[in-house]
Formats: sequence, C-alpha cells, structure tokens
Amino acid sequence: MVKSMTDSSNQHSATEPGATTMRRLNTQKVLKATWDRGLVTASELIELTSLTRATVLNQAKELVATGWLREAEDTRAAGAYSKGRPALRYELDAAKSVVAGIDAGQHRISLALADLRGKEIERRSLSVEPGACGEERLRITEELLRGTLEKHGVQKLGALVIGVPAPVDSGGFSPKVADGFWAAMNPDWRAQLAEYTHLFSVENDANLAAVAELGLGESDSFAALMVGERFGAGVVIDGHLLRGTHGLAGEMRFLSHVTGVGDALGLGYLAREQARHALAGGAESSLRRIPAELVRAEDVFQAAAQQDPLALEILESLGRRLAKVVAVISGFAGLQKVILSGAMAGILQPVIDIADRELAREPELTCVQLAVSELGAEVALQGAISRGIELVRATAPFETQKR
Repeated sequence: MVKSMTDSSNQHSATEPGATTMRRLNTQKVLKATWDRGLVTASELIELTSLTRATVLNQAKELVATGWLREAEDTRAAGAYSKGRPALRYELDAAKSVVAGIDAGQHRISLALADLRGKEIERRSLSVEPGACGEERLRITEELLRGTLEKHGVQKLGALVIGVPAPVDSGGFSPKVADGFWAAMNPDWRAQLAEYTHLFSVENDANLAAVAELGLGESDSFAALMVGERFGAGVVIDGHLLRGTHGLAGEMRFLSHVTGVGDALGLGYLAREQARHALAGGAESSLRRIPAELVRAEDVFQAAAQQDPLALEILESLGRRLAKVVAVISGFAGLQKVILSGAMAGILQPVIDIADRELAREPELTCVQLAVSELGAEVALQGAISRGIELVRATAPFETQKR
C-alpha cells in the first residue's frame, strides 16, 4: 500500500456515515484477511483476525450472502480431508465488484475495467484533440465510460480512478495557472462521473505510474519519469509516494530555470518538433520521404537506427537533456533509480545510452540507474487499476449492483 497516497485520497465513499460498529469492523477484518489469499479455512481466518470462531463464522456467512466471499466445497468433498468435521473454506469473489482506471492523456483517453484481483475485463480508448477544452474531454470520457459499463452490464463501479497530466491535490483539483493547461487536463471529473462509482479518485498520471512500479516490486527511492509530451515524475522516497503541497511534488515546470533544459517539454515532443523544424529549414535527411507535418518521434528513432545524421543529432540532444533532468531530480532527492515511463519509453534505449555517458562524467551521479518501465504505454492505466483496487479494499464491504 502506498501510504501517502492512501492517507490523502480524494475518494468518495458510499458506505453509511459513521459506520464504526464492532460488527462492521469485524466484517472488514474477515474480508481483508481473504484478499491476498486463495482458499482460506475458517480456522485460518480465526488465526488471521484474532476473532472468535462464532464471530468469524457469522461474518463469513454474511459476506457470502452479500457476494463478497464464496464458500468453496468442503475439504472432504474435494478429497483433501477424510476424517472429522469438514473444514469450511472461503475465498474472495473477485467478480463481486468492478474497478475502472482511466488515463486521460493529452492525445488519448484510455479506459480499463478489471475485477478485484486486477484481472482485466476490457480496455478501450478514444482520441482527443490535444487542445481540447475541459468540457470536451469530460464529454469524450463519459461517452467512453458509459458505453463500456453498458456493454458489461455494470450499473455502478466499485472504484473509478482517473490519471491526468497535471498536479492533483487531495481534493482532486489542480492549481490554477495562466496558460490554462492544468485546468483543461483536469476539469471537474467528480461532478460529471461520480454517479458511476462508489469510490472516486483523481491522481497525477506520473504518480499512478509510480504506484504501478511499486506493484512490480520497486521500493526504496525512485522516480517514474513520464517522458512523452511533457516531463512529469512520480517520486517515491523510502517506499513512500510524495504528493507535496497542491500535489506539486514531481511537477517539472522548474526545469525552465535549469541551464541546458529550459522547459518541461518531453522527449517525444522534442524529437518530433525538432525534426519537423529542421526539415522545414531544408535539412537533408531520409525523413524527407515523410511530409514534415506528419513526422512522428518514432520516425526519428527509426531513422537514427539507420544512421541518419539529422536523426542522430536529435537523439544526441535528447540524451544530453535527459541526463540533466535526471541529474537534477536524482541528485536533489537521493534517488537510486529513474524509470522512464509512458508511450515513448520502449524506444528510448539509444537516448538512455547517451544520458548514461553524460552522467558517468559526474562521479556522484554514477550510482543513479536509468531503466525503462516494463509496463509500456499503459503504465498510468495499470496504476489507476491498482489504486482502484486499493480503495475498494480499504472500504469494502458495500452494496454493489449490476444491471
């Protein structure tokens, strides 16, 4: 569990107000004891919860009746037990509730549905214009969510978590800035979408990437660095995700003050735009076979692999830039690793090699490891699902419905 994210959640709970009775607490103890396990016997539940046998059996019966637990066939019928009273065995019903994660990126809105074990049910996405206003992004997202829930007969989600490319405070909102970018990326999602779910949270996409990396076993101190259109980092120190005032921990606009960097524009954006600018200026390159306005970052990396001089020059500038960014964030926070995340990450090895070369010139920075996320383009989406399951786990049981 990521303590700092959980404690400052902007979740909305549909459980009854002030539900602190001993009965409910005991029910939660029994349910939580089954979450990370397969089949578990009543005797094991007694040991795990320190509750009496009568209490465990009563609460387990209630959880079975409400669909949160399944009662498995007894051990005698299963052939695993032959004498005495057959053991009662229970397991979490992962299909009891459905969680949704949404990665509301600048160019695309992606959605995934999963059960309570994280098993994906469906993944869908819709394109959005990069300059679309907040209202348009809300409309597209609600259309995507409503259609997906109707397809699967889900009336209300257990949890919905939305990742956005903007800092997010504990209330789910972003600071107001003059250019309006954060407001467009993070409109009032709750007002539009809270009716579809019991639990609701908006998080920074890089923070969700860090949550996903923690789920893969990363620990200690690292940053999940989003590198596509803009830089943004989810920073974990000693196993704790940092949020900061107004959710600004990991926000990279300070790079405008770093010599040799100058802004927070990401490697994908710069690869594409530097190539387009050079081609428009008459530069010779194999990229000329593509209309300048259609050149993508991926095209630049492919050209570099074929030793195209312009593409190699661009990758050199990206590598030097990445080294400076990594030096600043890792040197200040004492990070052991920086994990490059997002859609661009999978093709960045040539840039990483250049950055490693530059970092090696600074002995105090040679301990910093640069790595590529194993989760690919959907790292924030995976983090959103993990976060949604965490919210349900902390709050269940509650009533759920299907159409």
